[in-house]
Amino acid sequence: MVAFQIREVKNFMARLFQREDFDTFAVREGQVQMAAGFSFNGHRNHDFYTEEELCSLTEPDFMLWSELKPLVFSVIRGAKTPRQLTLVLQLPKDILGKVLADSGAKLDIKDIAGAYLNIKFQAGELMLVTGVGFCSFVMDKMFEREFDAWVREFLKGHGIMFEE
Repeated sequence: MVAFQIREVKNFMARLFQREDFDTFAVREGQVQMAAGFSFNGHRNHDFYTEEELCSLTEPDFMLWSELKPLVFSVIRGAKTPRQLTLVLQLPKDILGKVLADSGAKLDIKDIAGAYLNIKFQAGELMLVTGVGFCSFVMDKMFEREFDAWVREFLKGHGIMFEE
């Protein structure tokens, strides 16, 4: 787990809400505090979709950021900055598999519940904290180190300035 202090908040928010940088991440949960609070989880309501629609989704269990982004943006858009914004994004499975392979860890992809970006904006400051969930206790930290390195490269590659 690594904490990143994002130096250019406006740049990060533009990439989060106006560009496609984070669109393929699954949304686990989020919260916006404005005049009122707005909380959401990314669990996809399967009853809302036809079988055909569910089969066509790349992520059937959680909504992608590209799907929820317009709704969340409509909540925060306005003259005032949110008091707080928290968002938990999950690494897409295809990238998770690549990071796992690159790590050299003796794990199967089924051993990993998820790799997460925890984003928190409050009082004008923005933090991003990495996290990994495992299905059982794991002593091997190679995957976690590789995921943290992947996040560093992701941020750099997208022009997001940070301090650890």
